Amino acid sequence: MAPIGIERVNYIALNARDPEAAARFATERLGFTLVHAASDGSHYLSAHGVDRYSLVYKPSDEFGLHHVSYLVHDEKVLDTAATRLQSAGVGITKHAESVEWEGASSIRFDTPAGHKLEFTTGISTPIPVAHLIEAPNSGGPEPVVADHVGLGAPDFEAEEKFMLDILGQLYSSRILDPSGVQVMGFMRSPGRYLYHDVVLARTPVPWLHHLQFSLKNVDAFYQTAAALEANDVKIEWGPLRHGPGHNIALYFRDPEGYWFEYSVEEEIILHDQTYVPRTWTVADTKVINEWNPDDEVPAEIGPPPADALLGTSLDETFGTGANS
Repeated sequence: MAPIGIERVNYIALNARDPEAAARFATERLGFTLVHAASDGSHYLSAHGVDRYSLVYKPSDEFGLHHVSYLVHDEKVLDTAATRLQSAGVGITKHAESVEWEGASSIRFDTPAGHKLEFTTGISTPIPVAHLIEAPNSGGPEPVVADHVGLGAPDFEAEEKFMLDILGQLYSSRILDPSGVQVMGFMRSPGRYLYHDVVLARTPVPWLHHLQFSLKNVDAFYQTAAALEANDVKIEWGPLRHGPGHNIALYFRDPEGYWFEYSVEEEIILHDQTYVPRTWTVADTKVINEWNPDDEVPAEIGPPPADALLGTSLDETFGTGANS
């Protein structure tokens, strides 16, 4: 299947019970900058890359992904993508004017699991953004750009088929359980170098598994880790080096309960035609952490009950002062 035209992740929008508090936490502790608070309660935050914003909190009582925005090169590619989606029977919503602050025209549609995706135009870069920019050198946490998102689906095969056959994604690697059933899939957009811009996970319900932001380099990674800890952000997993993608990563949660990954040194794929996807198994001691084969995935990173966080205050979740 020919690529549909995805260049990279543009931004990730999350539902939030308290967007203002979540945005304040992101600016004070996670290295983001608040660039706009909209009248509807949406908060737009920029990272250290080239985009106007990379993270958005949208007011909602529902926990989960609001949508993930992907960039295509220009309006012509956007129109072609819309036609291709419609021809495949995918329902799309066209927006001639941006439905988000300072955005461009866009189309939105749902995956089979109900994850909402957006295609729009923005800043096109010939290479991944984290490789393009100079080191931020801020002294604090330094997220640069959103490079992938993890999406959980109960019908893994339907989600996989959509990504491969409709969106033209390519496999970079797979993870199988002991019975041979695939539990995760790492996919990339052709010709864009990065190892993955979406991770599919087999989950009991549709779920935002995690969202990821790349850092500039290893120095920035360890600076960021130290700065997060100084800001009383609990690093719940990592630093570690994953098997698939071989990226150095750490994980933490924001006040809304979303799992964030900050990572660096993600594998680069220069030639799609000759790249051979690797199949890992959960029995492989290095699939989770090449540095520490005895490491385990935190149990909480899977989907908890949908109401697990309802009624829990920010201070109860992160300790006294998380709301200050």
